[in-house]
Amino acid sequence: MTPATQMLILAVLVGVLGGFGALFFKKLILVLQGAFWNTPNMASETLLAVSWYRRLLIPMVGGLIVGPLIYFLAREARGPGVPEVMIAVIVKNSIIRPIVVLVKILASAICIGSGGSVGREGPIVQIGAAIASTTGQILRLSPVQLKTLVGCGVAAGISATFNAPIAGALFSLELIVSDFGLTPFTPILVASVSAAAITRHFHGNVIEFVDLPQFTMISHKEFAFYLILGVAAGFVGFLFSRSIYRLEDIFNKTKIPQWIRPAVGGLIVGIIALKFPHIMGVGYDTIDEVFSGTLVLNTMLFLVILKILATSVTLGSGGSGGVFAPSLFIGAMLGGAFGTIFHKYFPSITASPAAYALVGMAAVNGACTMAPLSAIIVLFELTNEYGIILPLMFTVVIATFITRKLSAESIYTEQLRRKGIMSHHGEDLNIVRMISVKNVLRNDEVTISENAKFDELVRLALDTHRNNIFVIDNNGKYNGAIQLLDLKYVLSNPKELSHIHHIVDFINELPPVSIEESLDTVIDRFAGTGFDRLPVVDSQQILVGSVIMSDIIRRYNQEVANRNITIELGARIPAHDKSNMLHIGGNSVIAEIEVPGWMVGKALEELRLRTLYNISVFLVKGKQGQGESKFITPNATYVFRDGDTILIGGTEKDIETLRYNTLLA
Repeated sequence: MTPATQMLILAVLVGVLGGFGALFFKKLILVLQGAFWNTPNMASETLLAVSWYRRLLIPMVGGLIVGPLIYFLAREARGPGVPEVMIAVIVKNSIIRPIVVLVKILASAICIGSGGSVGREGPIVQIGAAIASTTGQILRLSPVQLKTLVGCGVAAGISATFNAPIAGALFSLELIVSDFGLTPFTPILVASVSAAAITRHFHGNVIEFVDLPQFTMISHKEFAFYLILGVAAGFVGFLFSRSIYRLEDIFNKTKIPQWIRPAVGGLIVGIIALKFPHIMGVGYDTIDEVFSGTLVLNTMLFLVILKILATSVTLGSGGSGGVFAPSLFIGAMLGGAFGTIFHKYFPSITASPAAYALVGMAAVNGACTMAPLSAIIVLFELTNEYGIILPLMFTVVIATFITRKLSAESIYTEQLRRKGIMSHHGEDLNIVRMISVKNVLRNDEVTISENAKFDELVRLALDTHRNNIFVIDNNGKYNGAIQLLDLKYVLSNPKELSHIHHIVDFINELPPVSIEESLDTVIDRFAGTGFDRLPVVDSQQILVGSVIMSDIIRRYNQEVANRNITIELGARIPAHDKSNMLHIGGNSVIAEIEVPGWMVGKALEELRLRTLYNISVFLVKGKQGQGESKFITPNATYVFRDGDTILIGGTEKDIETLRYNTLLA
């Protein structure tokens, strides 16, 4: 069997499993809604009939269950779901722990069922990706094949949710795989179609929304109104994208334990729901109210702000659920409100508010995700109306353009950026950003004092044959660079040597590199100069060495090889062994442990772990900023911090000795 055939068979399998996973997840949400509210119906009029104290307290009860479930079993299940999948693809070779499937299903279903203001698409995406990753790990697929299979799981999730196979495939290709080539496209599309087939077999060819309006465009003059809607959607999408992380920062600054925070978020959602229960749950029932024309202008405008707040509180506090459905909700309210205003003052040239609500859904979604193609296709597949294409494309593109002008990060990639992962620049930049100049520092540069005589410069140039000579003052501070090319005319013309020249006449202004800079900025500096070597200075501008491009390339290649090995091993350890150890032959193991307290505050070179403990440190998962963490390949000067997790190699006995420091006991 060829690899291509094998991948197609696996794509069908993942699509079917993803389809059933989506069906089970939706059913579980309905069951839990019935358990929490005595009815699976989350329409606003139904919730308004519920006792006020239940609307206030039930979301908090859900948070009390979700918090410990995520914190103690699988913290990857926290949040929207899509960013977690992107992180797994970029830095973990697409390896997702199998337990994530179970925890994500339970946590998100409880959060949504109890009234948390989140969607189910993100969790379904993560569930599909986790199913695909687990399948690929069992079959020991290569990282490239596993990445494609995870893309299949993501496509299956979106396809099964919206009964939109094309949108599912494009969402996966646009956001997760980032590759529209034929090799990943074919299996991803097959998985998407398979998932849609499962949904249609059990529920028929239906869509999420009960009664979508017939789309009409009355006049081409409406493009002016769609332009206004697109601009507004862009700003609202940006506000929504950033509010989630702003609320997360606020919760991180509090002293509330992480496993309690979702309950606090649930209580805040309950307070909002006392007056506006529309914001609870997925919100599709309220979107149907916009289409039927039962919501008034003021209510729709209030719900735009309140939904942003409620979703940000739910996720910022540590709840589990998606942002896809909330973005559709916000877009529908925004579009419905604008459509109401437009139709009131320009009834002869505008369609009904429902038409603007439809377009607004895609516009805000495209602005948030910065995936306009997926947003357009989702709405097109939902409506099956060709007439919607022109205003839909126009408005979504405008909204996405506005958001991109405000920030380069989407609602998904902002979380990656906060972890030190630059998804839209690719893996190459992520790697070189982790390496500092001190890791490739050379000390073989040629220097000369600015007060030296010119004939000393000539002799130095003839003896060293270096292209660059760095000039320093009497205190060792860097003062510029001299290129051999600038001396060529003088050196080749004996008559010129008889003239009086000064070193300062040949100095070029070449800005130095700081020893603390990362290599990505140094690469940019090389691209902007004609020099093959750059000076490196410390904080006092003292010349401490130099850096050349070939060393950067060599270090990059080494880093790629090391990271591919260590990240995959590190990801496979918790995926297959609860003891966090992976046996690699003989007595040797690879283990993932928290940094022992006695190592905190000490540098790697100071500890002499290889010499004293026979231990090799491959990778560090270090905390940054507000509790965020990123992967670090440590150098000799790396200082361990409390909360670091390290990937190490040795024997089990050596690791136990290191863990408890029994060598010095």
